[in-house]
Amino acid sequence: MLILFDGDLGERETLRFIEEKLHAGIWSWDLATGDMEWSHGFFSLLGIEPDSIKPSSSVLSQMVHPDDRPPSEAVSRTLNEGLPAEWEFRIIRPNGRIRWIATRSELLLDSDGHPVRSIGVSFDVTKRHELLQSLDIASGRYDALIRAAQGIVWFGDKSGNITKVLRPDDTIAERPMGRQSEHWTDFVHPDEKSLVEELWRQAALSRNPYRFEHRIRQRDNSYRWARTIIVQIFSRRGEPLELIGLSTDIEIEKRYSPNSARPKQLTGAQIRAARGMLALSVKDLAEKAAISPTTIRRYEQVDGPINSAEAALEVIERTLAQAGIEFIFPELGKPGIRPR
Repeated sequence: MLILFDGDLGERETLRFIEEKLHAGIWSWDLATGDMEWSHGFFSLLGIEPDSIKPSSSVLSQMVHPDDRPPSEAVSRTLNEGLPAEWEFRIIRPNGRIRWIATRSELLLDSDGHPVRSIGVSFDVTKRHELLQSLDIASGRYDALIRAAQGIVWFGDKSGNITKVLRPDDTIAERPMGRQSEHWTDFVHPDEKSLVEELWRQAALSRNPYRFEHRIRQRDNSYRWARTIIVQIFSRRGEPLELIGLSTDIEIEKRYSPNSARPKQLTGAQIRAARGMLALSVKDLAEKAAISPTTIRRYEQVDGPINSAEAALEVIERTLAQAGIEFIFPELGKPGIRPR
């Protein structure tokens, strides 16, 4: 045996050192008398001053949390089988605090093969149980958020390939929308894909959350309108790790309430005024927004709110906002603009 300390108390001090660093204690239980022997480390686990009481199985049993006390038949079965045992339980210390204890024990047999003594080592595993409890709470909150969102939460690698899909009616099972090698933009309607990819490119460069409305392909290859938010996850060193997206169905909103998707509708006059304030020609704005000049002119010719669900309108609004324009929608009066 390796003795870490010199002198007559070297073995005792070595045991004390090991128990202290591992938050552990050892014990011995005489099965005939019920008497026990506890090391200083085991006294410490129980929150009791060493040698302040006489160790016994009855004292230990009284400290075990009522919900964790094993049935007598389970104890008898363990003794009769004579096999090593492992179990975890809570104790209630004299000061009222609860600690989790993990114990591993073995039985010592007499010459006739009958168990006469149980020996074991115990560890304080409270921190592990607290961590597991925190994870359970976090998992419960996560599932609740998914259900509350009433949408599809999906995950992708840093390149944008789908890796997992969670639905509000099935938050545990992985239910991919398609092959895991598919990129998330492969589910966007072809008419909107190029615009969505450009928006995504800009969002990836700025590292900002990405919000947009688009049609998304269903399992039967039909399309429904969805509102999607994508957030990039980065490492502490700023390296991209994965994507998390939330897509909510807005098909009914788009079909029956065309104005509700954009409560504050951009007007053609606002686009013209914003270009004028920024001294941008139609061609300049088209290049900045990666939108055709024809589309911009078509929007600017609209007299009043532009009632359109096209992604191009959102791109124009975002581009002008990034250039320093704030769009104003007063309760009374006409919509306007002002510099940020």
